[in-house]
Amino acid sequence: GFAVIDKYQASAEMDKVAELGRVAPVISALVHEMQKERGMSAVFISSKGKKFTQQLPPQKADTNKRRAALAETFKAFDAASFGDVIVGTIETAQNAVKALDSKRAQVTGLEITVPQMAKYYTTTIAKLLGVVEAIAQLSSNNEVSKIITAYTSFLQSKERSGIERAMGAGGFGAGKFSPDVYRKFVRLIAMQDTYLSRFALYASADEKAYLKSTVSGPVVDEVNRLRKIAMDSPTTGSTQGVTGGHWFKSITAKIDLLKKVEDKIATDLEGTAASIASSSFEAFVMLAVITAALLAATAALVFFIVRGITQPVAAMTSAMEELAGGNLEIDIPAQDRSDEIGEMAQAVQVFKENALKVKEMQAEQEAAEVRAQEEKVAAMNELADQFESTVGGVVEAVASASTEMQSS
Repeated sequence: GFAVIDKYQASAEMDKVAELGRVAPVISALVHEMQKERGMSAVFISSKGKKFTQQLPPQKADTNKRRAALAETFKAFDAASFGDVIVGTIETAQNAVKALDSKRAQVTGLEITVPQMAKYYTTTIAKLLGVVEAIAQLSSNNEVSKIITAYTSFLQSKERSGIERAMGAGGFGAGKFSPDVYRKFVRLIAMQDTYLSRFALYASADEKAYLKSTVSGPVVDEVNRLRKIAMDSPTTGSTQGVTGGHWFKSITAKIDLLKKVEDKIATDLEGTAASIASSSFEAFVMLAVITAALLAATAALVFFIVRGITQPVAAMTSAMEELAGGNLEIDIPAQDRSDEIGEMAQAVQVFKENALKVKEMQAEQEAAEVRAQEEKVAAMNELADQFESTVGGVVEAVASASTEMQSS
């Protein structure tokens, strides 16, 4: 029974993880578009509205498309069945996304700085990723937990790449990196390495190999070259003529490669959760069938055992009641059994035999008493007869003497 319950809970748990696993790619798709919009907005603000004027509206349209898809997904998603934590996390993320249009208006009117804009996008993205990270709290399966941890670590690393894109766009777009932007830029690179190290601890060998083979080549080399220019700029005092647009295009190409890896990990998560859910459900059904069969066999066995005990005990009880009522002709059942009931039946038979012996003794005693009484009566009759005979002779003699005396 405990095994059946355990398998059912494991199956239900994996069903929930798989369902959230299907939501996660929709969330990450919106995050990916918001990351690009954040970078373009940074270039737009830092260039005083001169750059990415044409590119930003289509990007906003792409973001809106992903935002609408996520809204539909959340509408069909039964968050309440996952608990208050998931409900609260989703509500927080949705409320943050609702402020997107007002922030866009501030960006278009150049009423907001790059750090202020980046703060909103970064915070909102963090809240969206928080929904994905909440999946980890639902799983007690070690394999699934590892994939979730690897997935969320990779998402966090990719998010730092997106913030790096925005900071780099601001720095290269302005022709120099301010101390604050520079510190954030360098820290973001280190944070990416930290999250990727964590990813490497929990990711499968196949996922690590896919990352290595996918995120490589001229695109990555160019980003590394531009990074070095940015990191050396406080010393050289120059960004070597690199434009914000070129930086944005280069690192966006790299982030697009990261998105491929992200999609693979999301597919692995959903597939693993679905596979475990399926195997857990099959194990649950098998155990349930086995348990039902065992219960049926146990019920049959109990029926025959109980019947094998109660019937002879009931028959013996009836026989004992007959014996107690004085019926010594009753047959004692179950004497041929070799178990405890047979022993009890043999003991009752002894009681019956003893009762019969007592009855025979009583009958013999009564017969002896009758014979003694008859002998006593016979002796008294004989004595009476002798007495009568003797007395009769005397009476006759006296009568004769009396007649003779009278005659005389």
